Amino acid sequence: MYGIILCGSCGRKRIIDLGCETSACPYCNVSCMTKDAVLLFSDKSQTVVRKVFSDADSKQYPEPRKKSMKDHDPLSTMIYEYEHASGTIEKLTVIADGLTKIKGSFFVSDVEELFPREGEKMVRMMISGGIVIELGYGEYRSV
Repeated sequence: MYGIILCGSCGRKRIIDLGCETSACPYCNVSCMTKDAVLLFSDKSQTVVRKVFSDADSKQYPEPRKKSMKDHDPLSTMIYEYEHASGTIEKLTVIADGLTKIKGSFFVSDVEELFPREGEKMVRMMISGGIVIELGYGEYRSV
């Protein structure tokens, strides 16, 4: 079965395979659980669903939501980028750049809030990798 749903994040309509547990929006790349999606139309034939999708009057669907700067959470964005970084250096760079962007400078305790019992080790690796500089005793920022 195939269906047309509205993305819970950006509000745009899209086609999904209803047999899959999750689906990522091609417009905003946010994943959703198929069972939680708002289903607008479904059919066994993907061709039929594509035809309905292309012929549908876009006025009957809500406009895609525009994200404002107030919706932007830099800490969540940093964690997301960290989780999707490929290597240790890239992960440490994401944390250093993110904390510097959010706080201006950061301390081991700031890293510990995100990664309990790992902050000191991570900051030592950032220093040895040339990712951060020490501004003052225990205060760091990305290079």
